[in-house]
Amino acid sequence: MRNKSIDLDKIAASLDISPSMYHYAVDRYNGISKYLESKGIKAEFYPQGSFRTGTVTRPMKNGVETDFDIDVICLLNYDKNIISAEEVKKIVGDALKENDTYRKKLQPEEDRCWTLDYAEVSGDVGLKLDVVPAVPEEPTKILKLIDLSINTEYAKKAILITDKHENSYGWLSSNPSGYGSWFDDINKKYLEIDLRQKKEKILNENKNLFDNNAKIEDVPDYYVRSSLQRVIQLLKRHRDIFFYRNGSKLKPSSVIITSLSAKIASETSPKKVDELLKYVINGLEDYCSLLKNEKPKERYDGEIPSYIKKENEKWWIPNPVDPDDNYADYWTDEHAKAFFMWISAIKRDLINPTPLNETQYINGLQTSFGKESIEKSINLTNSVSTAYTNPIEIKRPTKPWGMNIEFR
Repeated sequence: MRNKSIDLDKIAASLDISPSMYHYAVDRYNGISKYLESKGIKAEFYPQGSFRTGTVTRPMKNGVETDFDIDVICLLNYDKNIISAEEVKKIVGDALKENDTYRKKLQPEEDRCWTLDYAEVSGDVGLKLDVVPAVPEEPTKILKLIDLSINTEYAKKAILITDKHENSYGWLSSNPSGYGSWFDDINKKYLEIDLRQKKEKILNENKNLFDNNAKIEDVPDYYVRSSLQRVIQLLKRHRDIFFYRNGSKLKPSSVIITSLSAKIASETSPKKVDELLKYVINGLEDYCSLLKNEKPKERYDGEIPSYIKKENEKWWIPNPVDPDDNYADYWTDEHAKAFFMWISAIKRDLINPTPLNETQYINGLQTSFGKESIEKSINLTNSVSTAYTNPIEIKRPTKPWGMNIEFR
């Protein structure tokens, strides 16, 4: 009989960025940092979004897998009171335009970043590097976050990123590093499970990334994936296929999926991928009563946490490192209905089917992730054939590819 946890882990791994491409991306943005420093522009570069949390999932657009989109912060040590957002944005952009290599890869200016296009990095996969100019947050904002009971170490990492609307520039408060630390603190107990075995496997399969005398201890944690990270990757890909198949533009952002999954996972002891996926989905389903303006049903151990709220007809999913930032600010009741319809589909496709009924089980996986994707990621040689419903073909893209990953 098949092992559901192992199958789900392999499927998630097939969606992930490879260690070699991860290394390539880091090498690219470190190179940009050194180049800017040679131009007299000292900037700290660090990843944000799914690249920071280790939940990268290869994006899709119209049923086609596209390039990875990696977001990095370019933090300049300027005071926002003595320099404008437009000046900061142009300092970085103008420097990139002066370099022949970067100028050829540079895309038209986007609202919050400068994008460099690295096509065909590995086989049929390329990546786009989104460089987000930023400056440190004002001390008054940091003190406010601390007063709102945000961990002091998280709050101190708050920044201001440049934000362009038409021809007007402004500042947007953000804290990707603080968010990453918050996620790491929850993920730690999950990451520690079988950590040594996972690092040994990574070392054996990626000898080119390490010295000849490298030991297991030399493999960084950021190459390893926990069951929590795998669950988030699976949910993001299921979301992409579900909303594409249904022709809906109401899909939830990746940061909502990541934040809610981590908050729910923080309540329980470490679990295998299939068990944690079930726990997270059941936890999310608790909130569907909000659609009827009813309080979520209390759990056996007390009142349900307010991870999702509806107050005065307004939906709220608070940023864990800034309570004033509402991830669901754009949500209408239609968005909420679509979200809980998606949760029901996950239960039908991934939670309820078990390997005891292999036909139903494999069919659920194929419905969730695409028939071709399942055949490539897990061995179906000895599995029964399935009557696959609602097919979706995950096509290899026609070169060149490109899209922006949805992670606020």
